[in-house]
Parts: sequence; C-alpha cells; structure tokens
Amino acid sequence: MIWIHIGIILSAIVGVWLSRHIASKKHHQLDEKTSSIMTGKFSRFLGVPVENIGMVYYVLIGLLFLAGIFRELPHVVLLIGLLLSGIGFVFSLYLTTIQLFVVKKWCLLCLISTGLNLLIVILAFRGYESYFAEFAYTSRDLLKWLYMVGVLVGTAITTLHARTFIRFLRDFEISRKEEKRLEMFSQTAWVAIGLTFLTGLGLVITDRWREFTDSNAFIVMIIIMAVLFIYEVVMNMIVGPKLLGIHFGDHPELDDHEHSFQRKLAFGLVAVGVVSWYSLLLLSVFDWFSFSSGALFVGYIVLIIVGVFIASLVESVIYNKSLHSQSEENTTE
Repeated sequence: MIWIHIGIILSAIVGVWLSRHIASKKHHQLDEKTSSIMTGKFSRFLGVPVENIGMVYYVLIGLLFLAGIFRELPHVVLLIGLLLSGIGFVFSLYLTTIQLFVVKKWCLLCLISTGLNLLIVILAFRGYESYFAEFAYTSRDLLKWLYMVGVLVGTAITTLHARTFIRFLRDFEISRKEEKRLEMFSQTAWVAIGLTFLTGLGLVITDRWREFTDSNAFIVMIIIMAVLFIYEVVMNMIVGPKLLGIHFGDHPELDDHEHSFQRKLAFGLVAVGVVSWYSLLLLSVFDWFSFSSGALFVGYIVLIIVGVFIASLVESVIYNKSLHSQSEENTTE
C-alpha cells in the first residue's frame, strides 16, 4: 500500500511545482498558447486564480497521504482524500473542456496537470476502493442529501442567471462588470453540476435494489444532465463572451443576421438551462412510475419548446422597445 502513497505524494510535488511555475511565469514568460489560456477570462474560478486552486489541492492531497505513511488514518480522513482526488480530477476536466471547446488551443502545462490529477485519482481509488464502497453503501442518505443540494443550487443559480440576464438588458447592453457577475453564476452552476454528477454516480453505483436505475425517470435524468453540460459549454463559454457585443437596435449598422442570431441564441439557451434544471428537480423530488420514460422525455421536450418560445417573445419585446427608444432619441435630436 505504501507505493500508492509514494505515487500520490510524488504526483502532488510535481503538481505544486507546476502550479508555482505557472503563477510565476504566467504574465511574461509563457508560450503564446499557454499564456492565452492562463491569463484569459477562464484563468480564474469563482474569483480565484486556477493555479492557486491547484496549488492548494496538491498540497492538501500530498500532506494527507504523507501522513498515511507514518500512521493509519481514520476512514473518514481517507474518504476526504478520495473525494478530494475525485473533485480535483473533475475540475481538471472542466479546464480541459475550456481548452477543447472555447480557447481551441492546447496548453502543455495544463495537460500535464490533468494527467497528474488522473494519476492521483486512479491511485487513490485503487488503494482505497473498499473504503469508498463501504462509505457509499452505508451513507446513501448523505449522498441523496448532497445530490438534492446540487440540484437545488443549480436550479437557484440558473434562475438567478436568467433573471439577471434579463435585468441587465434593460439598458439594451451588458457591461463588463455585469458580464463578470454572469460568469460567477456560470461557475457556480458548474460546481452544482459536478456535485450532482458525482453524488448521482455514487447513488447509481450503490443502487443494490435498483431504486433509481429502474425508475422511469432515470434515462430522462441522464439526458437532462447531458443537456446541462452542453448548455454550460455553449452558453457560458462560447456565447457568453460575445454578450458584450449584444445590441438591440441601438447600432443599426450591426443589425445583421449574425448579431440577430447570437441575440436569439442567448435567450433560447437561457430558457433551455432554466427548463432543464427545473425538470431535473421535479424528476428528483416526485415519483413518476405512472408515466413511461418516453412520455417523460416528450414532456421535457415540450417544456423546452415552450420555454424557448417564451424567451423568443421576451427577446422580441426588448428589441422592439429598443427600436422605439432609439427612434425617440433620433426625433429629439
């Protein structure tokens, strides 16, 4: 078992060095690809530089398993280490997703960090898989509670995101300050997705009596989780950065097909996110045994269509209001 501890400790040491290297060089000595990733808008998570988050993670995981060499650690401490390694790997996947779909550039240092996190999580679960299984089976109520916390946080954050999105557009534009607040909502939603996914995975793995996997809502819930992942990638990583350039008739020279599409897409995606989180909440809270999986899926699609239609109406109202306001300004001049 000691070789597992040594492997994790060595990986953590390399990770600390890597984080310090990025922190010290990020503003002037990184290559072009690495610099565009590590100094851009995605270089922070919830306001904290990602390299600092990585450094804290590597230090904690290294100290925890270093202590395990000298004395037998309580099961709860080992479980914290296992969960911490899982969270670290999920966070590295989040950063890899940004490289793949948003920045579209590969950062060698970032990929090395992802590899280290993968190695750490494999070693941790390889050595203490039995502890995790025992915890999961004996703590299903805790997993259910954490799962519901993730769903509730995701639902609340996405609702606030939609409300704030509409409120910010009352002056027909989104400022840099307002965009940063929307980014904060998005990153919190990523935390909710990660928590929901990890706890949901634990519930499915330990579903000895097929309480969840035999549910008619199970397949639909998996589809909704996939939709939420795609929504976060498209809305908050691809469309979101373009919101600073969104306009509603105040710049007639920009009133072309591309800008109109981006505006309508943003509103439609907001509706998809809100409907998806509320659908997941309803499917998680209530029993749906009287409905087939097909019926639940059709119901979800219908709600998506209705939500997008309402969002389109809201977009049209704001756009027409902006045209009216612009006309009044021109008349006054």
